[in-house]
Amino acid sequence: MLSEHLIYSTAIAIVVGMVYYRYVGRDPSWIIIASAYAPDIDILIDPLLRKMGIFLMINGHPIVHGNLHNMAVLIVYSVSVAFLLHPIGIRFRDSLLFASLGFAAHLFEDALVFNPAYSFFWPIASQEFHIGLFHYSADLYGIADSGVLMVGLILIGFAAILRTAFERTGWIRRMLPVNRIFWHETSR
Repeated sequence: MLSEHLIYSTAIAIVVGMVYYRYVGRDPSWIIIASAYAPDIDILIDPLLRKMGIFLMINGHPIVHGNLHNMAVLIVYSVSVAFLLHPIGIRFRDSLLFASLGFAAHLFEDALVFNPAYSFFWPIASQEFHIGLFHYSADLYGIADSGVLMVGLILIGFAAILRTAFERTGWIRRMLPVNRIFWHETSR
């Protein structure tokens, strides 16, 4: 699902960035794409901590993949990102909103393909939710499902065409973080 998260979050970032730029004059939508991978950090955290002799437990059980796929972690992650990005000039509310959207996009994408998915609303509810529009099987060398990937590529194509129709091609430059971070591009 790693490549699909990139494709779907990019499509979401293109559309959200278009609307946000229209009303606010800023486009930090790259945060959505970067944040779409945050819930899967548990794949790296548990083995790394175990090698250091640290065993992290959640509800009395060792961390497994999916434990960080919930609203509680979304809130902690989004606030942390907002505090980390604020010193480099990205407004707190912008990074909070876009980090939340990226994290939530990941949860939504997982709900589309996995049945059962995860306990997205933990700690409020421990029930596992799913939408299940796709039957997911990693058939492209184990990294992607061709059907899910094809739908994502179509969505990203439509999103790019839509935004280009409204803003021409200047949006591509504004969407990239290097403009803001390295060349200190000013925002309205």
